[in-house]
Amino acid sequence: MGRHAFAVLMFAFLLPASAVGEIPLLPAEIERFDVITIERDGLNLFAFDSLTGTRSRIQLELGEEVLFEGSRGRIGIVLTDRRALGAAAGISWQELEYGLFESVPDFALVEDRIAVAVTDRRALGFLPDGSWVEERFDTREETTALRVGAAAGVVLTNRRALGVAPNLDHFVEIDLQLKEIIESLGARDTLATLRTNRRILVFSGPRAVWTEQNRNLK
Repeated sequence: MGRHAFAVLMFAFLLPASAVGEIPLLPAEIERFDVITIERDGLNLFAFDSLTGTRSRIQLELGEEVLFEGSRGRIGIVLTDRRALGAAAGISWQELEYGLFESVPDFALVEDRIAVAVTDRRALGFLPDGSWVEERFDTREETTALRVGAAAGVVLTNRRALGVAPNLDHFVEIDLQLKEIIESLGARDTLATLRTNRRILVFSGPRAVWTEQNRNLK
């Protein structure tokens, strides 16, 4: 083996596994690089897509205020005081209007294939196929936490946990038990994990289900 070939082999050996071979996490593999960028010029919002080399434009209304702007991976989000706007790779801007007297979200969590935001009435999710999904809250239901991984997100309220993933057209819910105490909530890649004083709850993005395990606290 030549010196150059040996050096290449050793370099590959020292690389992390993700750099040597890609492991599919979903039917469509998660690409960990940004392909959408958002630029504003006056009242115009542009989403530039490096995958297709195209751009899409949407115009703000006169007096409309941008409260949040962010992009990651295949999606970009803009929240204004009137509507939520999302752009995805290969797809033009998609808008979702707020309801009358509905509170306005001033931020969203944006990852490679999932974005989530909440109002006082709804959990909102934006997906890489360009669709908005929503779940309406019950009376006196309040958001307590949001988490987003590359391809799984969760909205936690005082009554339930709502999971969302690419290729879903709805949030997947699991109810909290009476007086169940939340200890931690996290999301990473295709999973979201919720720990309480009674259970460990795991949301699987690829399977779109919650799995629960009662804790042994003896």
